[in-house]
Amino acid sequence: MASKVKVTVTLDETLVNELEKISRQTPTHRSRLVEESLRFWRRSQLERQLKEGYQFMSAEDRATSESHLAAGWEVLS
Repeated sequence: MASKVKVTVTLDETLVNELEKISRQTPTHRSRLVEESLRFWRRSQLERQLKEGYQFMSAEDRATSESHLAAGWEVLS
């Protein structure tokens, strides 16, 4: 397990109030909620990058396929 490091951050008061509310309701420590939020953000960034990469590869594959199709038609003509 990774070691924990204490940090100090400045947050919007609305977010702090929400953090406190969620912490009381769940009950989960604020640190844990912030940690989970950062992990969720990191995962969503990775998913966005993967999606963009797959979309780029799809467009590239389509262009390659179309050029091969054109070459195939030339051979058949």
